[in-house]
Amino acid sequence: MIAPSTFALWPQQLHDEGFAVVRGVLSPDDVAALQRATDELEARAKDVTASIGLRGVFFEVQSLSGRKGEPAVTPGALRKITGPSKGHPAFAALRRDPRVLALVEAGGVRLPRCVVDQVNFKHPRLGTGFPYHQDASFLHGDAMRDLERCGGLNMVIALDEADVDNGGFRVLGRTHQQGLLGHQHGYDTSTMNEGVFDESRLAVPSLQPGDAVLFDPFLAHGSGPNRSDRRRRLITLWFVGGAPRQAVASK
Repeated sequence: MIAPSTFALWPQQLHDEGFAVVRGVLSPDDVAALQRATDELEARAKDVTASIGLRGVFFEVQSLSGRKGEPAVTPGALRKITGPSKGHPAFAALRRDPRVLALVEAGGVRLPRCVVDQVNFKHPRLGTGFPYHQDASFLHGDAMRDLERCGGLNMVIALDEADVDNGGFRVLGRTHQQGLLGHQHGYDTSTMNEGVFDESRLAVPSLQPGDAVLFDPFLAHGSGPNRSDRRRRLITLWFVGGAPRQAVASK
């Protein structure tokens, strides 16, 4: 259970820096159930060597370079699962989990709805870095309209320990204040997009399973390579609001 004091501590950092770490969002039992669900989905793609959609779920393979469109470094090696909620009830339940929704609402987003859910992988010694980008640049249609009108909030939830050594989640503080940069769809996923965003406030939060990082959809972020012998899996959830956003007052 999230401590009641948590809600008073992180919204100001979210406002100022564009991200905040919230510990213990999910219990050990919740994490274990989602780990099992991830294993079940991963098993469906154990033989694939190219990115593929299976039963409504998209499996993106991990290539040697990290570039999209190249073959998997080994059969079944995944970089990302998009839409796990369409393939397993545990992820469908997470999208509407009251604890998750309460966090999003505490971040100032009213009547939130989840528009994207993913699992991101960093396999030991194989997982490559992912370039800095802003999630808002990948929204369109109704989701982008609602983001612009009502705001939004994204989060990653750790299923494993995550830190600098095993490809931890990298955030570039305060870049959400710079607006949306264009031309983010054609970047080379084998690079980090160095120099595109202000990296002076780079942070790599160390996470335990069940911890979350909440971040503004306009915040630039990415991840490093996994140079360790430990796996690293993160759940990603994107939310947009259904009513005008409640501002977090600056102190």
